[in-house]
Amino acid sequence: MSFRDDKIALLNYNPFAVHAVTETRTYVIDPCLNENIPTFVNVSFSDVEYINSQSNAFRTGLLFFKDNQKEEIYKELSIFDWKDILTNKEIKDIMLNPTMDGLKKLLNVKDVVTFDRIYATLVSLQNSNSYDLSNRVIKVIEARQKEIRRRMFNTQIILQERDTAPAKKSEDVSELKAQNAEMAKKLEDMQNMMAEFMKAQQSNKKTSDVETATIEEPKKVRRSKSTK
Repeated sequence: MSFRDDKIALLNYNPFAVHAVTETRTYVIDPCLNENIPTFVNVSFSDVEYINSQSNAFRTGLLFFKDNQKEEIYKELSIFDWKDILTNKEIKDIMLNPTMDGLKKLLNVKDVVTFDRIYATLVSLQNSNSYDLSNRVIKVIEARQKEIRRRMFNTQIILQERDTAPAKKSEDVSELKAQNAEMAKKLEDMQNMMAEFMKAQQSNKKTSDVETATIEEPKKVRRSKSTK
């Protein structure tokens, strides 16, 4: 394969240094300070094979490869579920936009290396003061970290769907109040219009009575004939 003769970049997206041990030397890959720009070192494919035989760095997502090389390399290393490897970006998205499925995915992590990345992501988000993290997410991750530290690899944490009924009921009540207020306003406007209409009718009636009285033909006075 072509990449066997080329240098392969080992990408570190973590906020901590990663040590990659090969047969000839140990590479220290500096912490990543920008989540979109990983730090990296270039190594030979034989170094990649050695690292993979001695650690799970590639299987757990501790280190990644460039997009144009990763599929071939993963297949060569017999890592066939590489598309399921959690990236730091995915971990961050789950924490900022938590769902039941997303949180379960984090809780189901059993290896220490991957969960160290999860916890490091949580700490990084907290320290940045730029994100509104849910207290629920913080408690869940901290509780799972305690389990991992006690070597409880199968979590006993049970997630429950939040009861959204009260919120929905409140929304329904608010909507009903708004509808009632609108109807009351329309009724008031209609009553005002009717009052104006009746007032106008009364005014027209009085005017008509005056006009009728004015145009009434006066009665003729009959004069008596005088005698000559």
